[in-house]
Amino acid sequence: MRQYSENEILQELSAGNKNAFEFLYDTYQLRLYHFAFHYLNDEELSKDIVQDVFSIVWEDHKKFEGVSNVSSWLFTLTKNQCLKKIDHLKVKQKYADILKYRQLNIVQDALTELDTSPVTFDEINTIVNQTLSILSPQSRQIFEMSRFENLKNREIAEKLSISQKSVEAHITKALKYFKEALKNYLPFVAFLFLE
Repeated sequence: MRQYSENEILQELSAGNKNAFEFLYDTYQLRLYHFAFHYLNDEELSKDIVQDVFSIVWEDHKKFEGVSNVSSWLFTLTKNQCLKKIDHLKVKQKYADILKYRQLNIVQDALTELDTSPVTFDEINTIVNQTLSILSPQSRQIFEMSRFENLKNREIAEKLSISQKSVEAHITKALKYFKEALKNYLPFVAFLFLE
């Protein structure tokens, strides 16, 4: 599948390019799922949220010509869909389960306060790039292949002619750096830490 830059993805998407949409989906669907799951703690609801977000993106793609940061835009859409779902759940839970209703209020408050602005995502990108720069060249390559190209450890080992255990060791080492550097942004970057 063709890789797109930030500007290309926005231009192609606003023109209705299905390949650009598929690239966007493949790149972000897992990240958005984990973000939604962090707040909703429900697999099916989180999957529904992601489907809703990508339905909005495809159906209203012409409205997004002015978007400047893809990550900020998608996480904001996901945040808003989560808030709508929480409002719906609160109505159902208000009388049925008061404890669940209170928990939904807490989650809703936390999500409402969450900053999904482009500035936040610029900060995340800066931290990711700084952290990548301190990794050894091989650790960096392996981490990027794993997390950004979505290759399995076995595939990475085959491509680099190293053992799968070596790949796992490099990823574990890199994750320690990233967990510390990005600890204040975990809802957005949880996908980096999945092993």
